Amino acid sequence: MGAKYTPAEKAWCLYDWGNSSFVTTIVAAVLPVFFVGVVAGSDPVTVRFPGFDFTSNSQSLWGYAMSLAALFVAIGAPLFGAAADAGGKRKFFLGIMTTLGVVSSALLFFSGPGLVGYTLGIVILGQIGFAGANVFYNSLLVYVTPPARRDLISSRGFAMGYLGGGLLLALNLLMIKQPGLFGIPEGTMAVRLSFLTVALWWTVFSIPLFKKVPEESVSPGTDFKQSFHRGLKSLGATFKSIKQHRQAFRFLLSFLLYNDGIQTIIIMATVFGKAEMGLDSSHLIGALLLTQFIGFPGSIYYGKLAAKLGAKKTLLMGIAGYIVIVLYAWRMTETWQFWILAGAVGLLQGGVQAISRSFYSVLIPQEHASEYFGFFSISSRFASILGPLMFAVIGDITGSTRNSILSISVFFITGGIILLTVKDPDHDHA
Repeated sequence: MGAKYTPAEKAWCLYDWGNSSFVTTIVAAVLPVFFVGVVAGSDPVTVRFPGFDFTSNSQSLWGYAMSLAALFVAIGAPLFGAAADAGGKRKFFLGIMTTLGVVSSALLFFSGPGLVGYTLGIVILGQIGFAGANVFYNSLLVYVTPPARRDLISSRGFAMGYLGGGLLLALNLLMIKQPGLFGIPEGTMAVRLSFLTVALWWTVFSIPLFKKVPEESVSPGTDFKQSFHRGLKSLGATFKSIKQHRQAFRFLLSFLLYNDGIQTIIIMATVFGKAEMGLDSSHLIGALLLTQFIGFPGSIYYGKLAAKLGAKKTLLMGIAGYIVIVLYAWRMTETWQFWILAGAVGLLQGGVQAISRSFYSVLIPQEHASEYFGFFSISSRFASILGPLMFAVIGDITGSTRNSILSISVFFITGGIILLTVKDPDHDHA
């Protein structure tokens, strides 16, 4: 990343390089195709619960599972964030959640035909680990770099994530398409091994953060129980405080909405391409790779653009771009159109998320970063509940997930309107 970046900044960004492999290989590309094509199949699936049975198609089941995982994180994130602030143990909690994500990734190796409940259960645990870890990872940004550099470093983190996640996905795609090159027998073994590579990749590239990124220890010697109790006690006060920080509160509402659209596209795009358009796995994963590698320079450029024009204006430009993308996706029918869509998403996705994170970091009090980023995670996770859930419900009601695509535009439009009311402290002047 160059000499101008500190060791802490490099280590912080490298974590994104590692954990993004979970999103690319497991959430967005390989597992959704494996789930629809092998685990659940294309016919309606009946999942049995005590007292009732639930029947749905595989793509809607995937949407429901992602929504459930997001709900668990939304409930737990502010509690853990408050506890981390109270005890000065952000990296401790980050380690717990990272371990949960890594172990879940490895356990997906045992997935296979008919194991619908097992596969969805494990991926839900992995989503909880990934999203929970991001609460504490994001909050460490305030200790990694000063406010003036946060747009830059946040964008670099996302850029590194796109590159790292994309490189492992490329390796996994080669392994799946040419298993003989790796001494792997034909069949699903290469797919299942790709889940193990995520666990290894995530683990290795997390180590520098735990060694080099600093954090302030608010209460040295405070144990886990005391930290959690103190954090729980302060949670109500933090919620009152964040409502008093009107700019941060309005931004969270805006972020909840437009990020809902972004997360739904990330989670459901591959399932939509497989089930609705009939695309094979090489096109689906290849298009995602394009998104990753365009996302690397796209995120960096977005950080520079935000420094020049302001975070708010840059975010509004991105939201407008996403509305165009949704309208395009609603009408697309050809494989080449899916590739164009992937490239357009790559230009915007990482940059919008990175600037959202850094913009929020300058609207909140630094000493309560984990608590406030816990609420940021609530917005992010509720986004992952509402969008996929609406996508799944509309798909079930109308019989076509194409109708679900158009509904996503509502989140971008309303989020953009609320963002217009938020003041950019560095570029808006009364």
